[in-house]
Amino acid sequence: MAIDLSCKGREIARYTFEVDRSKIRELCAAIGDPNPIFTNPEAAQKEGYADTPAPLTFSTVITFGGCPGIWDLISAMGIDIKRLLHAKEEYEYLAPIYPGDKLDCLITVEALRGGAMEMAAFKTTCARGGETVLVSRMTIIVPPAAK
Repeated sequence: MAIDLSCKGREIARYTFEVDRSKIRELCAAIGDPNPIFTNPEAAQKEGYADTPAPLTFSTVITFGGCPGIWDLISAMGIDIKRLLHAKEEYEYLAPIYPGDKLDCLITVEALRGGAMEMAAFKTTCARGGETVLVSRMTIIVPPAAK
């Protein structure tokens, strides 16, 4: 099945994600980040944060945890998720994200390329109270099927 190039520019998901302190702790444990500003409110406040901020790669939790149907949405575009390779991830934090934040998120298809080596780029924009606080981009590649 070939990638559906007409999906470029399309919104594929809208959802709300509530940031949970335990998810921040779990991510830090999973990636081996011992920095106490992510797990200890007092340490975070000493560094000028209002609370424990989400670490930079928390955007992945927001995207895949907040939109568990994303794999079905990507598959519906003609992308073979069993063969995809993660090519690039980019995060632009415009403000710290804290436990208790309710984020309104939107995933759009930024770019698509068909052919032997298919490519797709997705953008997730997250807003808190109408203010954009995070823009993340993910690029995937789907190599040709083995013959």
